[in-house]
Amino acid sequence: EIAVQLTMPKKGGKGKPKAKGGAAEEGAELTAEEREQKAKLRIEALERELVQRTDVMNRALQAHNEMRQKQKELLQDFENEKNNTFAITADMTRQYKSMQEELLRRINTLENSIQELKDQLELARQANEDLRKQKDQELALKDAQIADLKQKMEDMAIEFGDMLKETLDKMSEKIEATSNEWDHDAGGDVQKKLEEFNIGPIGM
Repeated sequence: EIAVQLTMPKKGGKGKPKAKGGAAEEGAELTAEEREQKAKLRIEALERELVQRTDVMNRALQAHNEMRQKQKELLQDFENEKNNTFAITADMTRQYKSMQEELLRRINTLENSIQELKDQLELARQANEDLRKQKDQELALKDAQIADLKQKMEDMAIEFGDMLKETLDKMSEKIEATSNEWDHDAGGDVQKKLEEFNIGPIGM
């Protein structure tokens, strides 16, 4: 509340009272009527001043109340705005955390998928490498077997050639010897010679 101080006029000493017909003489006593008249004028002046002061006080109180009401409304608006801001901030924070968690979950899922694909690719590459090595070993073994067979065939061919040559040489020698004996003993038993020829080195 605003206290309004009403200033009352100071009581002065005796002034220069006016007489009914003009200025009162200096030092003259006021009559009862004059004092009453003066008191009435003073009361009227004080009443007018009181009315003015009261009006000023009422306007000041009204302005103060309006200002307090405005302050209250501003404080209420501020509280509402603060609460709204807090609610919006809290909601945005929740949304941000939710989006962040979802993003991290997706990132982890993708990383796991990528790692699984890498592992599968590595397994497939290792399996392919093992298969290639196995095929190379099989091919090398087959090549060795083929080379061994070729070598054996060549050795057998050489051995067969040597045996055939030796046989032909012996046959030639036998034929030559038989021819010589034939020429030497033309009257001999031909059948016997032929049997000897058949059981010669060829049959051994």
